[in-house]
Amino acid sequence: MVNARGSVSSWNVRDRGFTPEETRAAEAVLERRLGGAARIELAFLGGSFAVGLGHGTSDIDLYAVGSGLPGSDIVFEHDGIQVHVNPVPAGKVRELVELGAEYRTTGADRTQIATELKTLNALVRLSTGQILHADRRWRELLDTLDPNVVRQILITRNANVFSAYAEDVYGALDVGDLLTAATASDLALQAGCEAVLAAAGDVYFGPKFLFRRLARTSATASWCDHVWRLTHRELHPESGGWPDEVRAIAEERLWAGGLLLSWSVVEGWHEPLDRLPAPSRPSGTGPRRSVYFAPLRFADGWAFVGPEDGYEVAERTVRLWRELDGRALSAVPREDLPDDVKDVGAAVASLAAFGAVEGGSAGGEEPDELIIRRSPRFGCHPKAAS
Repeated sequence: MVNARGSVSSWNVRDRGFTPEETRAAEAVLERRLGGAARIELAFLGGSFAVGLGHGTSDIDLYAVGSGLPGSDIVFEHDGIQVHVNPVPAGKVRELVELGAEYRTTGADRTQIATELKTLNALVRLSTGQILHADRRWRELLDTLDPNVVRQILITRNANVFSAYAEDVYGALDVGDLLTAATASDLALQAGCEAVLAAAGDVYFGPKFLFRRLARTSATASWCDHVWRLTHRELHPESGGWPDEVRAIAEERLWAGGLLLSWSVVEGWHEPLDRLPAPSRPSGTGPRRSVYFAPLRFADGWAFVGPEDGYEVAERTVRLWRELDGRALSAVPREDLPDDVKDVGAAVASLAAFGAVEGGSAGGEEPDELIIRRSPRFGCHPKAAS
């Protein structure tokens, strides 16, 4: 846990998981009130305590699959400790395991990441839960649930949410709707933070612990203050919150969120990322990435989602795009650029032709389709082929 003086991280608290006494109470309820292994096939503790995010009134949630269970949630007390028993149908757990066994979200079929909130929350609780009992069949089935796939689902879901809110910011500013631009940009940044937390291995579902998680996770701790300032910035006419300032802070939020997404889909995809670049702001008159574009990674390809359309790209495109921060191209260290982009200037021109880069010349040649090409299925709202 970061505990730097002068930082909001100093407000953070230590992780709080299940105590031995609480675990024993849950085990006692499982054995004495639910029938133990004779009737229970699967039982696990889940929720905020399971991922170290417990607080003074967090519930001790025991999820159970088996016969003779209560018809609905019920609380049992053991040695003064309340255990919340949540009966779960076996079929529902099998659905959750199947959902998290393989990443199969494509540009055209986003059913997996569009799962209803209750189901997604249950998937996260199952994947992060503390198993108290599982018979052989359930152990074998749970072995097929891939925590990495759960991370990927959360990364892509939040990246898609980010792109939708970025589109809203774009449209709101176009008509002078400052209230919506300010609100949507805040929500977009939160989605970017959720994506990068999943990319860093901090898996949870729900917004209330966002800053506690940013502060405790080594890869994101250095971003906690920056994000806090961006999301808690006072914007009001009485404090000088004029249109130009609202636009500036909205775009700064998107700038931060877009960078977090670019690291999530590259370094944080196959394994949890352990570092991020320091927070920064664009400067200079060179090419810079558009804040209204978001990188997403699907099972059938890489994508940029812009405010008006979707584009198919490659990993090298994302790596190049995230380095464009207003510096002259000659000032960007070559080791920071992808090796397989030989003509950086031409690649930037291709991105500029579609609006993914600002301040760069689009040039007179056709955009390089190995860098970026229009692909409606990769839009924020996938379009049918014409």
